[in-house]
Amino acid sequence: MNLSEALRMKRELQLICSGDIGSEARERGVDLFATLSVYNFDFWFDGSRAILVLSEEEPQLAVVSVDGEYAVYASSRNHSCSELEDRLAEALGLREDLSSFYALASRDPLLRGFAESLKGWRLRSSSLWWALVVGVCQQNASFRQGWLMLRRIVLSYGNSATIGSETIPLPPSPRMVLEDPQRLSSARVGYRASTIERIARAIQNGDISEELLESLPPRDAEAVLRRVRGVGSYTARLGMALGLRIYDLPPIDRWVRALASRAYSVDEKRVEDEWIRRWGRWSALAVIALTIALDAEPLRRALERVSKGDLAPHADAVPTPLNLWRWRPRE
Repeated sequence: MNLSEALRMKRELQLICSGDIGSEARERGVDLFATLSVYNFDFWFDGSRAILVLSEEEPQLAVVSVDGEYAVYASSRNHSCSELEDRLAEALGLREDLSSFYALASRDPLLRGFAESLKGWRLRSSSLWWALVVGVCQQNASFRQGWLMLRRIVLSYGNSATIGSETIPLPPSPRMVLEDPQRLSSARVGYRASTIERIARAIQNGDISEELLESLPPRDAEAVLRRVRGVGSYTARLGMALGLRIYDLPPIDRWVRALASRAYSVDEKRVEDEWIRRWGRWSALAVIALTIALDAEPLRRALERVSKGDLAPHADAVPTPLNLWRWRPRE
């Protein structure tokens, strides 16, 4: 299925507000290019501007340039400009103070190269729904496999919005997945389809929500997510980090466990405790930063780089977290 065939559910959006966050970003030390480009697709970033999906169900989009100019669009005028601008600032992590995180990273045997090369990076957040789908697609998958599945999910459902003459693909909402779960098969996500469907149902039923999870201590919030069959610790913690900026609990998989065991000289069984001891409230953010620093390389190559002290991202092959937006796979 090509892009033009996939985009069937088009909704025209209205301009709600516009402005410039460039000066605020510079004052806060935020590198907008790094923030907008890392872990992004070609249909949401073109090297000079990005599309941020603020809502999938009732489409809300922000168009943001690397210089800081922005425009926010929505399907109705039921939301105030200030409300949507706050959502944009939150999605960009614009007002998040990461000074203590980067201070730790600059002294860390795994992330010192990241701290030197990408200090202005901020994590772009998404809806809790999409954050959990990202986590599911990373289960037992390489970086390339996981992000190819996510790309297929976006294009398979054909959810989209138009801004003028431009058509923007959007992730499917939980309702769309429940109405047509078979489209997950065309996205070739394998066993993950049933987990994604269960997450969609839990969100639609109100069993999990951003408001509920944000009201709970992190471990209790993780436990709520893990009630959904197929959602384990890794997916729950990654979803909480990407969707809610809850960083207290690290999403530890085999890749992180092996790298941390080598770099921190601890037994693999003690990696999580050691990671939390070192990173504290930044634990999940540090895991995400590590995947960027080592270009999400396969474990063997990542271990070789750690042994050599080669800790800054290369981005000399496509795709990596830094240049995913340059990747246009042929299917």
